[in-house]
Amino acid sequence: MPFPGRLYLLFTPDACRLDPWHTLEQALGGGVDLVQWRSKREDRAGFTRCRTICRAHGVPLLVNDDVMLAVRSRAAGAHIGQQDMPAPTARKLLTTGWLGISTHDPRQIAAAAAEGADYVGFGPCHPTATKGYEHGKSAADIEAAVAAAAQHRLPLFAIGGINRDNLIGLRRLGVDRIAVSASILQADDPARAAAGLRACL
Repeated sequence: MPFPGRLYLLFTPDACRLDPWHTLEQALGGGVDLVQWRSKREDRAGFTRCRTICRAHGVPLLVNDDVMLAVRSRAAGAHIGQQDMPAPTARKLLTTGWLGISTHDPRQIAAAAAEGADYVGFGPCHPTATKGYEHGKSAADIEAAVAAAAQHRLPLFAIGGINRDNLIGLRRLGVDRIAVSASILQADDPARAAAGLRACL
């Protein structure tokens, strides 16, 4: 079965402009079909509420970094970065749960495929304050990443400073899945922001 999800919301309650639970509900109603719990502080009550909302909408929830939380909570999976838990260890702990890995070049994409990733995040495609990147990837870099992911049959989510205006350019480079944060979490109308992004995919 193809990996689900085109519009991946990286959900940090503290990063929301409006009430975070209203924001999450609106984003899911607007077309978000995959969510990552990305709180920078321990918030078990918040995680439980996020999981409940996602389940009510039938949308898979993954956990950023904390593989054991993903396992204990029976989340859909976990996402790790290059400096987090080793991918083979995460893959073993998750058993059948999904494993996503952050990548920054084709070599890392190939390694992720070899280590059992179910999808990769690739970026930053544009400058982003969320992670402190002042520069994005070049068009050639993005095209090379898309090609590498296709070669290894890995779904690729472009990430980093993506909004409706620059998504059109990414689509021309072959991107068909995106992961976003601020463009929805900081929006005055999260449902409209999500729907706008979804319409471009």
